[in-house]
Amino acid sequence: MVHGAALGNKLDYTNPAVQQSIQGMQHAFISRGMPAADALKTAYAAMEGRVAKQAAVLSYMDVFLYLGIAFLVCVPFIMMVKGNRKKKVDLSEAMH
Repeated sequence: MVHGAALGNKLDYTNPAVQQSIQGMQHAFISRGMPAADALKTAYAAMEGRVAKQAAVLSYMDVFLYLGIAFLVCVPFIMMVKGNRKKKVDLSEAMH
């Protein structure tokens, strides 16, 4: 949600690049036989789909970053536990 909102805020209809992209998609839909009004609605829906895809990629990147950090934090603890296994325990003493 955070990435979708951030990306959506950057889409300004007064931006010439955004206008050009919407018009290009609209013309592509018109060339496929769609009426102009429906083509414009479909172009906006396609732009929304692009934003959703980019937001999903950014979210997955965040998840992998957090998993990597968690892994790096857990490695020292695993090494400490593994180091304690070297001590031999006499089973006869452990039972008493």
